[in-house]
Amino acid sequence: MIYNQEIIKERLLKVGVEVDSIYDLVNTNEKYPQAIDTLISLLNENIDFNQKIKEGIVRSLAVKEAKGKANDVLFKLYELNSEDLRSLNWAIGNTIYIIVQPKDEEKIIEIVKDKSKGTARQMFVSALGKLKSDAVEKVLIDLLDDEDVRGHAISALGKLKSLKAASKISTFLDHDNSWIRKVAKKALKKIG
Repeated sequence: MIYNQEIIKERLLKVGVEVDSIYDLVNTNEKYPQAIDTLISLLNENIDFNQKIKEGIVRSLAVKEAKGKANDVLFKLYELNSEDLRSLNWAIGNTIYIIVQPKDEEKIIEIVKDKSKGTARQMFVSALGKLKSDAVEKVLIDLLDDEDVRGHAISALGKLKSLKAASKISTFLDHDNSWIRKVAKKALKKIG
């Protein structure tokens, strides 16, 4: 682990970014556009980072400067990861949520339809709420039946102001889970 941190520190220092840990980037408000290509390279190389360090690199790419640059490597990493790496897979979805582009639609739809990674798909579902298309709306409506991502699908449909989903979302106003009820109410308010 120390060795892995040293690789990161050394590579980032070469581009003028000084850190003690990858989480220094995750937790800063400072911009670091010169580090984006280095961070992507660290994920692309087959360095045997432990999950926490890899997750730190993924989270450090959740900045607008990584948009359109890091998307492909993150999708590749998600595909290669096993289901038991839930936290890392969720973090990848969260970063994609921040840097999502319209060209990512097909890939995200493929990810959210594959139930094998369960709740790790939640932020990919949320990312769909930023992409407006008939295909996205249909997939999100279908995901209302998927307990692992239901709340995120409701929220995304609210962002899309989906009239087609309104009646189905209204059935969740009496749901057992208070968060689902709250998200449904909020989504219906956005839909109008």
